[in-house]
Amino acid sequence: MKKRTPKLRELVEGVSSYYIIGNIVILSPKRKDIDKEKLAKAIMQINPKVKAVYIKRKVSGELRISELELIGGENISRTIFKENGLSFVVDVKKVYVNPTLGGERNKIKEEVKENEKILDAFCGYGGIAIHASTISRYVVAGDLNIEGLEMLRESLSLNKKKIHLIDIVQYDAHNLPFRDKVFDKVYADNPTMILEFLNELCRVTKGELIIYILTTKEGITRIPAYKWLRVNDYSKDLFIFKGYIRCDDKNFSLITLS
Repeated sequence: MKKRTPKLRELVEGVSSYYIIGNIVILSPKRKDIDKEKLAKAIMQINPKVKAVYIKRKVSGELRISELELIGGENISRTIFKENGLSFVVDVKKVYVNPTLGGERNKIKEEVKENEKILDAFCGYGGIAIHASTISRYVVAGDLNIEGLEMLRESLSLNKKKIHLIDIVQYDAHNLPFRDKVFDKVYADNPTMILEFLNELCRVTKGELIIYILTTKEGITRIPAYKWLRVNDYSKDLFIFKGYIRCDDKNFSLITLS
């Protein structure tokens, strides 16, 4: 009879969940007095292919970089992980990666159309851009983080038989280097800072702007989206919402940034 693999909470009290990104694990234990060595060994016992275990302290800065502490395994941060049949090169110390939103990114393939021009406005390592490019024949992926863009460039070759054309552009999204109303659909995944960019994003959008924002249930009332979806729980009162905005809607002018 095959021996059952123990669950993490059976090996280390107070820890039950973690992210697996390729051969790297990232977790955020609630207890500060956790035995880190025991925790890392337990995770690697359950997942023999894991080579490094990190504790995430916080996500900060305009590039949303995670502050990570290595607690076991090799001192590596670069890996390849697969999501919805696609492959991504990532360095978890240089780009923000959240594999729990893989299902959300997969839904993008149902939203975009083949003849639409798509902008992934805060592309990071290219999670949204590559998913969109499996359907759309032209996607622009842009970000301030040049290292994330280089990871995306590597990922293109891993997925070349599954995707269409993706142009990669580095920019500061406060001043997008595009003509007015050039994109049919714009995805803007920058939940903590999105309000800074709304008007500029709508300037280049002739169809639909789809944003992700971290806020309370009441917070979304500030933005005239015609549809809201709750995609992830962040804490007791904070959630990541996905909002759909028609940028030609006269109500868009009601947005305030105060």
